[in-house]
Amino acid sequence: MTEKEAIELFEKAKFLYEQADMERDIENVRHILLQNFINMNHVIEQIGVINNKHPENVTIFNIIFPPQGNSIPLTLASDKERISDLIWKLSYLQAKKKGKTFEEFCKAMRNISQENQNGGTMYHG
Repeated sequence: MTEKEAIELFEKAKFLYEQADMERDIENVRHILLQNFINMNHVIEQIGVINNKHPENVTIFNIIFPPQGNSIPLTLASDKERISDLIWKLSYLQAKKKGKTFEEFCKAMRNISQENQNGGTMYHG
C-alpha cells in the first residue's frame, strides 16, 4: 500500500467514524425527546456531550440567532430552554451530517475529475 492509498483509507475510515458518531448522537437526542417524561439530567448530559464534540454549534447558533441581552448558563436555564437547546443541537447535527456527506461526494468528484485530467481512464459502461 502506498502512502497516498494509506492516507485515503484513513480519511475514509475517519469519515465513516464521524458519520456513525453523529448518527449515535442524533439517535440519543431523539430517544431523549421521545420519552413521555423527559429526564432533564439526560438533556443536560447530552447537551454537554454535543458541545464537547461540536463546539462550533454554539457559535453558529449565536450567528443565526443573535443573543438578546445576557446569556444564562445551562444550569440556570428553564426546562423549556434546555429542551429547545437540545432540539437545536439535533437540527444542527442532522445538517452537519448531511453536509459532511455532500462534502465527501464533492471531494470524490474532484478526485475523479483530476484523475481524468491527468490522463486517467474514464469508464464508459
